[in-house]
Amino acid sequence: MLPPRRKLDIEQPIGVGGMGRQAAIAMYALVTLALIGVALYMAVVERAPLATGWVVAPAIGAAWFGLRLFMMMNSGK
Repeated sequence: MLPPRRKLDIEQPIGVGGMGRQAAIAMYALVTLALIGVALYMAVVERAPLATGWVVAPAIGAAWFGLRLFMMMNSGK
């Protein structure tokens, strides 16, 4: 039986270390805040109705990225 081969550097997972995880969390947090800002801007400043896609779409995106951020922060790794 052959011994398992060593993985090449290109085959190593990206962002497994603490820096990659912190960068991913920071990016998700920035995207979440930006989408919240867009939704609030469209609702408050532009006075777009809340049921239009101009407000709902960034709000749904912010909720999705916020949930993903919450899951990443509580993954325990």
